Amino acid sequence: MKTFLTISIFCLTLAYGFSQTLDLKKASPFTAVTWTDDDQPKVQVDNEWYILKKLDGHTAEKIITFCKKEYGTKWKKRFSEDLIEVLQAMGTPPQKHVDLVLLKDHQLITKTGTYSFENRQKLYDFNQQITKKVKYISTSEALADIEQFETIIEEQSSYIHLSGFDYEASLSSLKLEIQQSTDSLDINYLTHELAMIMAKIGDRHSSVKNEWVTQEGHPSYSLELPFTIAPLNGKVAALTSSNHEHHYAFLHPKYPYIKSINNVPIHNLIDSLAYKSRTAPKEAKLSRGVSSLQQLGKLYFNNNLDIPENINITFTNGKIDSAANISLTKERSGYRSKIDQQMYYNSLEVDKGNFQNLARILPGNIGYFSFPRMYSFDEEKGLEAFLDSTFINFKSSKALVIDLRFNPGGSRDLIQKFASHIIPKAQSPWVANIAYLRTNQRQADYPSMHARFLYPYISKPFNSADRKAIDHFLKDFDPEREFDTSKFSTAHFMILHAGDKPYPKNIYILVNEHSFSAASVFTSVFKGLPNVNIVGVTTDGSSGNSRKMYLKNSNIRVKISTMLSFQRNGTTLDGHGTAPDIYISEDETQVLTGIDTQLQKLLEIINHQ
Repeated sequence: MKTFLTISIFCLTLAYGFSQTLDLKKASPFTAVTWTDDDQPKVQVDNEWYILKKLDGHTAEKIITFCKKEYGTKWKKRFSEDLIEVLQAMGTPPQKHVDLVLLKDHQLITKTGTYSFENRQKLYDFNQQITKKVKYISTSEALADIEQFETIIEEQSSYIHLSGFDYEASLSSLKLEIQQSTDSLDINYLTHELAMIMAKIGDRHSSVKNEWVTQEGHPSYSLELPFTIAPLNGKVAALTSSNHEHHYAFLHPKYPYIKSINNVPIHNLIDSLAYKSRTAPKEAKLSRGVSSLQQLGKLYFNNNLDIPENINITFTNGKIDSAANISLTKERSGYRSKIDQQMYYNSLEVDKGNFQNLARILPGNIGYFSFPRMYSFDEEKGLEAFLDSTFINFKSSKALVIDLRFNPGGSRDLIQKFASHIIPKAQSPWVANIAYLRTNQRQADYPSMHARFLYPYISKPFNSADRKAIDHFLKDFDPEREFDTSKFSTAHFMILHAGDKPYPKNIYILVNEHSFSAASVFTSVFKGLPNVNIVGVTTDGSSGNSRKMYLKNSNIRVKISTMLSFQRNGTTLDGHGTAPDIYISEDETQVLTGIDTQLQKLLEIINHQ
């Protein structure tokens, strides 16, 4: 009897576990998923919306990277609707309950989620409903949305007051074109037309997006060039993968560069079609433009153009040309720098709480920090203590290198932390940045600015020494363009201070055209200090304080930056970036083999001083 009871319990346990496994094949801890402008998942849990940062042992970034690699253009659908299958493919099948790290209003929240079929069904229905809703709207609805878009620009945009772009004329032309069209309008068409207008304003934290874009009826959307292209020496090189990982070779060694596509000069094509990077600094514009050209089908789709049936490429060595007709492919062959890939691997270790790859001693006793992104100390517990202890170990080093290449930005915590080690006492307090918020309430208190360590002159965080430093700074500060200050807050300042024992040797901040947002701010705020050299190429700039709104009829998401952010020299971060003191660009060896010649050349400079 006892044996029979034991067997029965065992069988019931197997049956229960088996049924749980079957249920989990189609289950989700979320009831809806949408996406931010930079493709972060925005999830609905308990009827509240959050940015998903971590799910059990995985960061959202890690799961997304896997989905993009495995599922191509369907990666968002697989992430939202087939999360169980995704996690199983990653080798980590989930349990019924899941630990979620969520972000809301700049605060991290930890919740326990539950996988259920009901949640997944609600998510699926949500996707279906939205997809059906946003395909087409009437002409009158489109015109109303354009009016709303114009109001948003006039009342919310900051950079519209600095650009000479006549957005009113562009919107009038678009209205006239729509009025002469049919009774209904494709949402994707309206999205891209508004996006092109927004891009000309010059603020690269602003954007226009159809979050439920569908490629149905657009079979060319996923078509790409059948070879790899990459920026090199200010040109566009045509490459092919070699037998070594992250190694490339010229597709046509005698004609290594692309001169034109369908007789349109390559730089003209980038300037006319890659509108999202049109106002970026020169190096960033080329690099981002090349990435857009790689996905040629998507680029034409985003410009409301039909892709040509025949693609003719003219290759060149600068003197002699060679032309060839090509066929586009759905195979993905975009360029990926070996240095960028290593940064990604390092970021995965940071997600696990391992910080060792962020710092080391280089040959010649040179201290070296490398940050894949601008980390928040609230999110990465233990990182601050690690940095403090590392600085103690680096005190006797010959010099210090801070590598921010391929860093897309994030939090500004690292700026404050490094300021205490970088800024000499003779330069403290250091006025690092000045910014204005688009608002009619000039004296109000703005938490969104505080999160960026920006405060007005009379603010409590500032003491008399800080205000004296501001007074001295403002005597020579000359913004590049005048603007109507009545439409903005009073000036907000970032003030940085030296610590008890600043690092005593020279510091080199190594950047490239992929150093963006907070990484570019980091570069900018320390430029001009006597012990700091900026090395590499001009950063991608940009510093925004964005708000998101949705157009009433089309549900198109409009992201608008409400902050003007000036560097110490009076130029905005957007459109300019921060120029290096020591120019070192990627050379052919680095592009083709991944050998870090930029860092090697910097070390030679340091060791010869």
